Amino acid sequence: MEAVSKTIHRVGDTPGMGQTVKACLQSLIGGVFSATFEAAALAAKAGVPGQVLYDVVSTSSGGSIAANTALEKIIDRQFVGTGSQISTMHKDLTISLDLARELGVPLFTATAAMQLFQAGKTKYPEGDNWIVTRVLEEIVGAELKR
Repeated sequence: MEAVSKTIHRVGDTPGMGQTVKACLQSLIGGVFSATFEAAALAAKAGVPGQVLYDVVSTSSGGSIAANTALEKIIDRQFVGTGSQISTMHKDLTISLDLARELGVPLFTATAAMQLFQAGKTKYPEGDNWIVTRVLEEIVGAELKR
């Protein structure tokens, strides 16, 4: 484990607990990404420059590594080849939602995120996560650029 991560968390003694924690984390990340994509489309439609949105978000309580990275990729128009393929997030959200269904836990935000990622994966199957923003931008008719 030390070869692939500098931080190792022991999450339980029961087999599968690591996968369960990962499903929780991916549900959260999917929600953060989706909210960021929607904020980017809203800012674009309103005429807010991408750099302004990034500067405000990245220095506020709304910022996070996930949101900041997503905004950087969006305003730089880097939608392919960034190492964060949409198919991986789609798979991870599928795992999260399957686990939630098995346990009877409603995941409203993760379900909405999955729909956005499904739209992105359908339209741009070779894209990275940020490509979802392009789908939203096409709907609103505006692009967020630096």
